[in-house]
Amino acid sequence: MRWRISILSIFIYLFFLPAFSQVSFKTVVPHKPIAPGESFQVQYVLENAKEINDFSPPSFPNFKIVAGPNVYSGKKFIANNESVDYKNLVFTLAAVGEGKFKIHGATCVVDGKFIKSNDVIVEVIFPKELDESPYFLKPGEDPFKKISENLFLKLIIDKQTCFIGEPLVATFKLYSRLQSRANVIKNPGFYGFSVYDMINVNDKIRSEEKLNGYWFDVHTVRKVQLYPLQAGTFIIDAMELANQVELSRSAVNKKTEQEVSENMYGNNEIENVRKANVEVYDMNVKTKPVIIKVKPLPSKNEADTFAGAVGNFTINAFLEKDSLLRNEETSLIVEIKGAGNFQRVNAPVINWPQTIEAFEPSLTDTFNKQQVPLTGQRSFKYVFLSGRPGQHTIPSISFSFFNLKTKTYKTVSTKPLSVFVNSQGKEHNSLKSQVTAGTVKNKSTWALWLYAAGALVLIAGAFVWLQNKLHIIRKIQEQKEIENISKPRTSIEEILMPAQLALSSENNFFYKELNQQMWNYFYDRFQLSGIQMNKNVLQTVLITKGIESNLVERLIDIIRQCEAGIYTKAEINLDKMKLFQNAQQILTTIENSLTGEKGVS
Repeated sequence: MRWRISILSIFIYLFFLPAFSQVSFKTVVPHKPIAPGESFQVQYVLENAKEINDFSPPSFPNFKIVAGPNVYSGKKFIANNESVDYKNLVFTLAAVGEGKFKIHGATCVVDGKFIKSNDVIVEVIFPKELDESPYFLKPGEDPFKKISENLFLKLIIDKQTCFIGEPLVATFKLYSRLQSRANVIKNPGFYGFSVYDMINVNDKIRSEEKLNGYWFDVHTVRKVQLYPLQAGTFIIDAMELANQVELSRSAVNKKTEQEVSENMYGNNEIENVRKANVEVYDMNVKTKPVIIKVKPLPSKNEADTFAGAVGNFTINAFLEKDSLLRNEETSLIVEIKGAGNFQRVNAPVINWPQTIEAFEPSLTDTFNKQQVPLTGQRSFKYVFLSGRPGQHTIPSISFSFFNLKTKTYKTVSTKPLSVFVNSQGKEHNSLKSQVTAGTVKNKSTWALWLYAAGALVLIAGAFVWLQNKLHIIRKIQEQKEIENISKPRTSIEEILMPAQLALSSENNFFYKELNQQMWNYFYDRFQLSGIQMNKNVLQTVLITKGIESNLVERLIDIIRQCEAGIYTKAEINLDKMKLFQNAQQILTTIENSLTGEKGVS
């Protein structure tokens, strides 16, 4: 019976073991042999450790400590969109002699428990031909040719042809077999794309790759998600790094030690470590420009509510409160979840009942930029109120997108929502009449007649007063109309002046100013306000006024670009001056059309 219990206990332990976060402590060294005099890294990697105390590295007999320990920490993403915390303690050692040597594990106390990492074996072998070492510069050998063969920058992209809104991943990697320091002196411009950074130079992501029979030290300098904003042919231009490379005239073999940073220069440390027979060369490396072809989305079966979102999304809506007092504010929350180009996920158009007054929504983003395509949620919060008691229904809210997998347009919708408005107003103090039914019954008949006569007199007087008031109001309105006809309208240049002054400001401020001044123009010309201030209403009004549909589409696209610049944290590489000039030209053409003049399209 006892052995059965023991087996059951082991089974339960093994079954539930993956459900608990286990502390991992391991020793990592290069998997290939090391040459005498060559330096290499020993890494002690701790995962899922909350509290670390009494870290104790081993002694390193037969090796010389070159540097360390250096401590790095961060998160490592694993399956199911989960992550684990890690700490990495790194020593740089140099091999002294040939042989197979044991490097003992380090010890520490983690969360109150003593643990030790694994021991490893490092093999040190003298190379057959020492002069093949990339660190050794032979007599008469061209140093720059040697550097170009052993140090280069590559741009790796997952596709060169894609649809508008379809993500592509660009990775910039520095390959090196040399002792060098690199500084990023030019980051590429991603014109025509929205950009989400996944890895940058400060993350210090390093690996090893074998190319043409040689092992290279590889640094991921930058990794980004790119979302094309429009169809056409675009170029990802060059990234450029300035390198200081150390070569030796002495016959030694030295392990690659590549350091990559930004704004490194001004640091003279490299000058202080030069030794006899060591020479340092300056050389720049850069990627080649890459052409990306962006295809337009199919026009067939495009949904009316489609605004450029590409991916796979769901929509949900709910009310913060579904029972209100008159004129009491509450909020409608619309959540759009999924994966795709969230920068084109705009606020859905809501067909509010005429009995409800609503305001422009605020926006909140929650994204995981490590996933491709971008995954997460964009939430819109609409504040609204109503002054009319009763049951009000907010119709179903729709959102459309283009699904890349099925190559079709899809529309998802919410259920209608109901809100009840109480007849009692928010400002009502609920005071009740102090007159009781008994008091009313005791009033005499002649008093009631007296009150009725007084009421009739008051009503008649109010009617006469109201007629006079309406006559005065009509006269004032007629005078204003006369003044408005004679008064010159504000010019386009004056309306857009705040946006022009903001051209040299931060992107977010410029886009906000340009968007605001364009809507100011339409408020002034068409008296659009409140819930009318949305792109769908504006589009309908302009078409009704006889404005060409092509011009209207260009205008709506500029408004969308401004909204993307205001509400998203993506790096949008647009020419602000060109965007401003396009907006000015379009508004001028619309103004000329409205006044009967010939516009420039």
